[in-house]
Amino acid sequence: MGFNQNKAQAAARLVPGDRILCYLTKVSAFVGVMEVTASSYVDSSPIWSDGVFPVRLPVRIVTEAPLSEAVPIRSLSHKLSFMRNAERNTGWTIHVRTSPRLWNAKDAAAVIKALARHASADVKGKNRPVNDSDKVTGKAFKKLHFALSTRVGQVISKSESIFQSETAQPIGSYDSALSFNKVTGYSVNVPIATTCQPTAVCIKTCYFAVGAPSWSNSLRHQAKVYASIKANPLAFAERVALEYDNLGLTFLRWNGGGDLFPESVDAINHLGRIRPDIVLWVVTRIPEYAAQIDQLENVFIHFSLDKASIARRAQFLKLKRRSRNFFFSYQCESGELPDPQRLGHAAVLFFDNYNSSGGLKRFDKEIICPLNKKEDISGTCVKCRRCFNGDAVRYEGLATALTI
Repeated sequence: MGFNQNKAQAAARLVPGDRILCYLTKVSAFVGVMEVTASSYVDSSPIWSDGVFPVRLPVRIVTEAPLSEAVPIRSLSHKLSFMRNAERNTGWTIHVRTSPRLWNAKDAAAVIKALARHASADVKGKNRPVNDSDKVTGKAFKKLHFALSTRVGQVISKSESIFQSETAQPIGSYDSALSFNKVTGYSVNVPIATTCQPTAVCIKTCYFAVGAPSWSNSLRHQAKVYASIKANPLAFAERVALEYDNLGLTFLRWNGGGDLFPESVDAINHLGRIRPDIVLWVVTRIPEYAAQIDQLENVFIHFSLDKASIARRAQFLKLKRRSRNFFFSYQCESGELPDPQRLGHAAVLFFDNYNSSGGLKRFDKEIICPLNKKEDISGTCVKCRRCFNGDAVRYEGLATALTI
């Protein structure tokens, strides 16, 4: 545990055997108990991404509760002495916002007892140390090579150049796990170079390979998110839940850029289970990973097709799918006006750059994404919501063609 230099005297008073309550201010809840194992010392060598915190205190975790099982402080208001009249004033916050601060024994015992009921055993994916296979380096980007004249080829070349000399570590506690797009809102973005199985169409038309998502800082952030999910998918899911709440979101797109991989499936399933109130819109082109997403009413699987990948629809449908909550979309390449009968029963239709060049009347109005009709596309997904409110899943053209 680390403190700033002005806490040196307070930290020095802590001795082996003392217990420390772990409290998250942004969610106002307790998540664990630690025990001091040795005296404090001063060391300025960098070990955290969020600051130096040179006054250091050796500790061990005694009790740990996942974010989904955190103990809200207000649930203990009738047991904590300083929480009396908490509804009428906020003076009680000093007891949890100044650290280290000595608590009276009865208050501490109430928290420890509550945490003991909420703490769970270690589960798959939790607290796994980062190893070399989790890190995003230049080697990871050598799996995909495309002509530099294509969008995907350009962004992969740029990514490879950046990560030849840099290794992406998991995101720090003050970094954001989420990214923002003016059209689709907030999303989880990962590198296309390490996760995508691009088709001939998306190699040329990929919107994520141009503009802000392809800037160097964006690529670095995507790599950090990828490393975080690989290292600890369940903890990442709980972190996303925290940011979702803090931002006051009503839905979240998973894979605003990039695609699914095993650990991201674990993260999605965990988040969907522990937070059924969080709406997840999961976009993918990979059948085997899409099939592993659990049946969760709040998780919508958006499987993207184009003329080069239409066969992936059949591949996905042949798999033993866990979820019935899915639908297909169709992405046109430049100048394409597809036969309505060859859309793979798509519930959503996109044109390249949202420009149909006429001919919309030949398609079912319900499947034409509003983005194809607007001059200003800002906030369109937030207003429409068809991809994540069940309408696309219930589309009649799809329902009559599938036996689930």
